Amino acid sequence: MSTGSAFHALEIGEVARILATDASTGLSPDEARARLERVGPNRVGDHRGRPLWRLVLDQFRSLVVLLLLAAAAVAWGLSERADAVAILAALVLNAAIGAASEWRAGRSLDRLRALAVPQARVRREGRTFSVPSADLVPGDLIALEAGVHVPADARLVTATALRMNEAALTGESFPVTKDAHARLAVDAPLPVRSTMVYLGTGVLAGAGTALVSATGLATELGRIGQLVALAEGRATPLEAQMETLGRRLVALALGICAVVGIVGILHGQPIGLMLETAISLAVAAIPEGLPAITTVALAAGLWRLARDGALVRRLSAVETLGSTTVICTDKTGTMTENQMTVTRLVLDGRCLDVSGGARSPVGVVSEAGKPVDVTADAHLQRLLTTGVLVNDAHATPSETGLVLDGDPTETALLVAALKAGLDPAALRSAWPRRREIPFDPAARLMSTFHEDSKGRVLFVKGGPGAVLDLCTRRQDGPDPVPLADVDRASIRADNDALAAQALRVLAIAWRPDGWPANGRPSDLVFLGLVGLADPVRPEVENAIDQCARAGIRTIMLTGDQRSTAEAVGRQLGLAPEAIRSRVTPEGKMRLVEELQDVGEVVAMTGDGVNDAPALARADIGVAMGRVGTDVAREIADLVLTDDNFATIVRAVEQGRVIYANLRKTVHFLFSCNLSEILTIFVAILLGNPTPLLPLQILWVNLVTDTLPALALVRDPAEPDVMTRQPRDPSEALVTWRFGLRILLEGVLLAAGVLGVYLWVVWQEGPGLRATTVAFVAIVLIHPLQAMYCRSDRLAWWRLPGNHLSWLVLGLLIAVQWTAVEWGPLRALLGTAPLGKTDWCAIAIAIVAPVAVAELVKARIHSLPSRQRQMSAT
Repeated sequence: MSTGSAFHALEIGEVARILATDASTGLSPDEARARLERVGPNRVGDHRGRPLWRLVLDQFRSLVVLLLLAAAAVAWGLSERADAVAILAALVLNAAIGAASEWRAGRSLDRLRALAVPQARVRREGRTFSVPSADLVPGDLIALEAGVHVPADARLVTATALRMNEAALTGESFPVTKDAHARLAVDAPLPVRSTMVYLGTGVLAGAGTALVSATGLATELGRIGQLVALAEGRATPLEAQMETLGRRLVALALGICAVVGIVGILHGQPIGLMLETAISLAVAAIPEGLPAITTVALAAGLWRLARDGALVRRLSAVETLGSTTVICTDKTGTMTENQMTVTRLVLDGRCLDVSGGARSPVGVVSEAGKPVDVTADAHLQRLLTTGVLVNDAHATPSETGLVLDGDPTETALLVAALKAGLDPAALRSAWPRRREIPFDPAARLMSTFHEDSKGRVLFVKGGPGAVLDLCTRRQDGPDPVPLADVDRASIRADNDALAAQALRVLAIAWRPDGWPANGRPSDLVFLGLVGLADPVRPEVENAIDQCARAGIRTIMLTGDQRSTAEAVGRQLGLAPEAIRSRVTPEGKMRLVEELQDVGEVVAMTGDGVNDAPALARADIGVAMGRVGTDVAREIADLVLTDDNFATIVRAVEQGRVIYANLRKTVHFLFSCNLSEILTIFVAILLGNPTPLLPLQILWVNLVTDTLPALALVRDPAEPDVMTRQPRDPSEALVTWRFGLRILLEGVLLAAGVLGVYLWVVWQEGPGLRATTVAFVAIVLIHPLQAMYCRSDRLAWWRLPGNHLSWLVLGLLIAVQWTAVEWGPLRALLGTAPLGKTDWCAIAIAIVAPVAVAELVKARIHSLPSRQRQMSAT
């Protein structure tokens, strides 16, 4: 349906008639499905990556391709037709590998995006539940609450203190107050249409319901051509660092290759051959696969994170995760199960126990072990009734128990009423709600205003201190009596006793004699306290201990009172100073800033719209996937699909693994590429012909760089990855020490290859056998160096198995044997068959350098900590 109808100026009943729906119960599921078939999904734009043809085309815009074309032109000019064709084939193969890697990584990221489908709360046939926003149709009745994004254009049916952020549509950032019953002119401009809500805008406060009037491209946002879609990804700091590193290596490689060509010509080598060799060597030396491998590494890491229950919304978060020094986490739902259950009721000096599960309506209310007759206890009935009415949750019976929908604290109050034999639906029908004051974290209260044939009543629930401050009376049997100081002291003592048992405590109050004149709760009658148990997640204590070993502090945040927080903290092994109670969203923001001011890298969890500033300010903003608001999830760097603290710790571990694997890959590529350059340069400098022919260099580039690198980016975590201190985020990927280590290892690898090459030259002079020996050695030393690069600290045989590394080694041995033994390939690459002695010499030449490097690593690792820091790179 289009936006042509002036829904903002029509009465609610007329809007419902036009949309052929019911303003109270919504559409039927069958009608919704039929309309979806007719009008299509509620989308205004899709995030689409580059198509495969564009990925292939982009591969031909790189410096490497230009160098390969130059090499092919030189070979053709020298009448080396086979070489020219082979180089062109290498060019196509290089482009195919690059395009395939980027395409697969892009597909992985697209599948990850699909895991975060926006949801909407919709009421169909009177039942409220969540559906993908894309499934909404005109006529649907949607529910709005603070923190959600409006999923379609809609005409308000109800609005309770509803304030919107319409900056996405109007450009104005100030809050807009909505009124479902305002009278507006047909030509009222969009910014003043207080009876409407629009796709892409956000709910800042309050609640409401609305009838969807337009979806997809028919919405205001769609009509003016704006797309609500995932933003185009920008390069992360790590990707930018890799790109800068790659450019510097290109310049260095081109310079060295130019020197190699000049030296070869000065030593009498043919100009054409040396020109082709220099170009081919430049191709081999440049790590053109590094950007694609970086993308593959990030995509593989993101999938591991997703399997662990953490969706990364911003790639920059991956590198920051490994630097985290402090995790500030909410208690409820993150460190606890978020399975709230009412277990204690304290009223009028009595302490009652409530048995039964969190999702079962079967239970017993008892006092001192004896069941209580709820029907004969008017005070208890009032307390439980208030818990039902000042409540937005719903409980629906099913074959397996109750289907609970809403805030866990509120669903627990509903379940407690059901256990006591009360009927929430009947109570809500008998006491219709006229308006409400939604829960305010600062005031720690929620109030609802009701009336029936006997008059008007106000019901309140909230933090014990906040509610008690508003009470002037307490319930004593059938009638209220003044609340004396001694009563207040007794209530506070009861509250402390419940909190000491690690129970969340709510106070319940009402005002039976009319609504306050100022519309704010006052002169209340205290009814009692409710103690709710929320079991600690069994895995959290171990996760906190793991954080401590990894140099990461854990700070528990809660809106609960101090005594409750400390009781839960004791169960988790947290010291009192690691606990912040009565934390507000503003308090979270201040805490992040305080920690960052002293150099900490902070991960902060949040779920509400008011948490958005703290999530944005934190180095890693972590939103809850189950109970978090749309606003929190959108602004966060990381979304937990299971709302579990242990998942944050696993995400930190994966962040460290991803960064470490990229560093291993850089280590491998740079050291091996350097060894190729040094091997050819030194051989020519000593007066010998180039030990590798141009096609052999390209073969090395295509076969030996990519496969071991792909195995390294999928390397499992090292055993000590979570016992190291957090990485300094300002530290470069390749430091001067690390660069020196790469240089020394490149020299060591080149020495091994040169050794076996010169051994053959010493025996019979330069020729096919010497070239073949050098060719095989340079290829097979790559996978061994990749195994060495798996850890800076431990020998590869002490690490968790990486079957890909062994698969690559076996594959390269088989391929290289084919290159020297299979006639057609041998003729193309210019190799000769090798004898057993040659293979043994090659084995010694490739194992010895890596063995020396492993011995040096073991020696450094065995030094005391201080000496190790001075010696290690």
